[in-house]
Amino acid sequence: MDTPEPTPRADHRALLKPLVAIRLLITGGLMGLANLVPGVSGGTMVLVMGFYDEFINSIADATRFRFTKRNAIFLAILGGASALSIVFCAGLMRGLVTDQRATMYSLFVGLTVGGAPLLYGMMKPMDAKSIVLALAGLLMMIGIAATKSDAPPRSDRSAETEVGEIHIEAAYGLDLLAGLLGVSAMVLPGISGAYMLLVIGRYEAVLAAITAARQWVFSGGSDGDLAWLGVLIPVNIGMIVGVVTLSNLLKWLLRRHEKPTLGFLMGVLLGSVVGIWPFEGETTGSAYLAGGALAAVGFAITFGLSRRSVSGTT
Repeated sequence: MDTPEPTPRADHRALLKPLVAIRLLITGGLMGLANLVPGVSGGTMVLVMGFYDEFINSIADATRFRFTKRNAIFLAILGGASALSIVFCAGLMRGLVTDQRATMYSLFVGLTVGGAPLLYGMMKPMDAKSIVLALAGLLMMIGIAATKSDAPPRSDRSAETEVGEIHIEAAYGLDLLAGLLGVSAMVLPGISGAYMLLVIGRYEAVLAAITAARQWVFSGGSDGDLAWLGVLIPVNIGMIVGVVTLSNLLKWLLRRHEKPTLGFLMGVLLGSVVGIWPFEGETTGSAYLAGGALAAVGFAITFGLSRRSVSGTT
């Protein structure tokens, strides 16, 4: 049965309260970093921090040119923080993902699981349909994890790539698809855009294009050429198409079938941990201890901050 229309969201000034603004900035930063890590979803970070409903509604309204002050402020803070973390951390994250895999993924496991209590609270009381869809989401993510492939090891990269001088080759069709699939990580929790780029073979090319674009801009156009445009333009076109479609679909689902949709998202959230399990092969006891400690830190961050969303701060 359809759920009632949601109550109007609070005044835009609520977003400018210091604690809310800081939490939103942190969410945007985590969203951007997550989108750079194969297997980790930026949408998951928005979900676990308690901003998911407003995120979907704001994007869906924007795609229909229904702008409000609250939507504009919300997307500006979240999107700005996300974009800055992507631009300034793309190169760093590319190295950490391959050289410090257990460290990075342990942290993101904790960040992801830390939001589960909030989502569970939003679902209560759970009905049979929500439970079935939660199991469906869990099984779907386990299936996706079974096809997982990792980022190429640093030892397999050329010296040119390592110093940021990669020769970028555009693949317009694939790059359009990369944007379409990649934006799913911004909208759908648990679905990794970086992983999707790995699947279609454009992970390295897109990160290299972002790095090249940053170098070109900060050098005033004196460092490198504009080859990165051949990658980033179709990627961005694909992202626009994807975000318009997905945001409006999810807005409708959350409005009309809230609890079943949240149930599915809960299954996706928990199942995504399978795909980002940090330990592979032979692992020492100290590695498990370090990983567990970082996971605990990640859990504490999102659990603590997400609780603010249910205490009337927004």
